[in-house]
Amino acid sequence: MKKNITILLLLLFVFKIGAFAQQKYGHINSNEVVKTMPEFKQMTDAVEKQKRDAQAKLQKMYDTYQTKQKELNQYGTSMMEAVREERVKELDTIQRQVTAFQQNASADIQKYQEKLLKPLNDKYLKVVGAVAKENGYTYIFDLASGAVVYSPESTGDISGLVKKKLGIN
Repeated sequence: MKKNITILLLLLFVFKIGAFAQQKYGHINSNEVVKTMPEFKQMTDAVEKQKRDAQAKLQKMYDTYQTKQKELNQYGTSMMEAVREERVKELDTIQRQVTAFQQNASADIQKYQEKLLKPLNDKYLKVVGAVAKENGYTYIFDLASGAVVYSPESTGDISGLVKKKLGIN
């Protein structure tokens, strides 16, 4: 009887190890893969164009500021007090506009890049999921971000068990 229990426990242990051995883990470098996608080059070109356009507009604003500042420095002493004060206010306004434009342009470019990058990431993740399923991978880890980019929806989630142990409903 004791021998049968020992054999039964040994068989359960072997089957349990066999179940763990069947899990397959993989890794990927998302930066490397996404950067080689043809769409990435198109996205990069579009973002660079927007950056160049913003830089050109910013340069025009700087040029206007410098021209007006040069005029003020050159003719300021011969101007009437009210005219000089108006020119100084105008320079301050242009300076605030330049600062605001820089901040807004940077944020706009960032949003534009994120908007263009989303379809690439979606395509990438869809293909990673398909490859993982086809080849029997349980988890795929991204070396670039340290995140899990693929995991089966139905296995391995212990959130409910941890919440229960913490006394959270």
